[in-house]
Amino acid sequence: MGEFEGGGSFSERHVTAADTAWIVGLHAAPHARAYMQQPDEDAVRAAVDRPGAAQRVVLDRHGAPIALWRARLEDSWLAELQTLVVAQPGKGAGTWALRRALAWAFDEQRVHRTYLYVTAANARARSLYELHGFRFEGADRDGFRAPDGTFQPLCRYGMLEDEYVRHRR
Repeated sequence: MGEFEGGGSFSERHVTAADTAWIVGLHAAPHARAYMQQPDEDAVRAAVDRPGAAQRVVLDRHGAPIALWRARLEDSWLAELQTLVVAQPGKGAGTWALRRALAWAFDEQRVHRTYLYVTAANARARSLYELHGFRFEGADRDGFRAPDGTFQPLCRYGMLEDEYVRHRR
């Protein structure tokens, strides 16, 4: 898929059942675990090839998996970015994956709106989303239960089609 400014050369491929253990491990990585629900292998396998969903493994220039993004159509006009997680933060893979997920939603699926949820404590992810045109739309108090059992605010972000078009320029 080429290069984006500020990031290395990446490509992507569809998630397969063979990626199950890697995906579970990626969610459990120390930099990601506190901010994400922890799927088990059965849930990951069940999600492969789910209709109306896109799941992609992002590969580095050597073909090694470095990130994952998942999105789903909620309706013909609405998509949710459900997951964006990287194996090595700071390498540009998160930016690349976010841009690909947005292109999938707006350019390929032709939705009017895309939204996502992110924990309030995940400042790095929130900054990435805001930098790429998402707008903060509010927070759900105690909307996320962390793996340690604590409750945290869950922030809603959204982007409309015209905002996506303006931001890409």
